[in-house]
Amino acid sequence: MRVGTGTRITLRVLALGYLFALVAVPIGVILWRAFEPGLGTFMASISTPAAISALNLSLLIVAIVVPLNVVFGVVTALALVRGRFRGRGLLQAVVDLPFAVSPIVVGVALIMLWGVNGWFGAIDRAGFQVIFGLPGMVLATIFVTLPFVVREVEPVLHEIGTEQEQAASTLGANQWQTFWRITLPAIRWGLTYGVVLTVARALGEFGAVIMVSSGFPGVSQTLTLLVHARYIDDHNTYGAYAAATLLMGIALLVLFLMTLLDRKRSDR
Repeated sequence: MRVGTGTRITLRVLALGYLFALVAVPIGVILWRAFEPGLGTFMASISTPAAISALNLSLLIVAIVVPLNVVFGVVTALALVRGRFRGRGLLQAVVDLPFAVSPIVVGVALIMLWGVNGWFGAIDRAGFQVIFGLPGMVLATIFVTLPFVVREVEPVLHEIGTEQEQAASTLGANQWQTFWRITLPAIRWGLTYGVVLTVARALGEFGAVIMVSSGFPGVSQTLTLLVHARYIDDHNTYGAYAAATLLMGIALLVLFLMTLLDRKRSDR
């Protein structure tokens, strides 16, 4: 169907106006409020002990979640693409579950499982705190970031097929050698893209984490929780804008990296 010049211009204006109103304006307001008092004030706000602790905790959660999701994601993708077994459809549904379930529900479910009175409450009563500590925050983040590596690696495995893997097997390579020398290089761009998406999602998670975190500064407060605490609890509007700008800067860096990887993947 051919579209006239006037229609194309109208659609572009509507799309750009929509993005400008929903994305550019809020981001511009946050940046303006954060840097209005000066760069020194901004740096002082994001270099407080609470802000540094929140940044370190966010990065620590990312450092734990990403390797676990890489291992699980690659194994699951291989099972879904290469395997034929009962329950394969159920596994597909489980992988997509975080897209459908509210993060708040995830937090409540984790409390019911790992809380003091939950199914695995004996672990907490034995002295290993899961809920309202780092383990609970990691579990919540793992759940909400579960699909990204799987869904990025899976189509790549479909695309490359099994011919090269079968050829390596006939030449005497074992399963590990085949994976390391054939499969992994073939899926590296999809895997890397999934990792970037996982990092971005883990840094910005709020709903599930706030349910399983005590929110105490310096103990279990991530950057997203710091923004919430400064704005709602402390009524420190400027501090919330500064922390949000720091979080947004990290997210933009991840987005820039994702764009570069996407271009490289497209070129290949």
